[in-house]
Amino acid sequence: MTDEELIRRFDQLEGRVLESVRDSEARTLETMRDMQTEILRGLERFARGNFARMHRLEVSDNDLNERMNALEERITAIETRPPR
Repeated sequence: MTDEELIRRFDQLEGRVLESVRDSEARTLETMRDMQTEILRGLERFARGNFARMHRLEVSDNDLNERMNALEERITAIETRPPR
């Protein structure tokens, strides 16, 4: 083999290696994006369920507060009623 042939073969090999590295990089980036998408979808599902639970608790808490206020008003009325 002459020097020119060696240089040409080296250039061909270098091109194939660079192409392989670029392909691997592209596949890695695609895989990373897919993983990010799955994580975001999971967080969104969790947040939606968590929001529904929190909303239910807030409504329940509000109802309990209203009942507690009504009881406090009744007790205050009994305590401040003049003796008979």
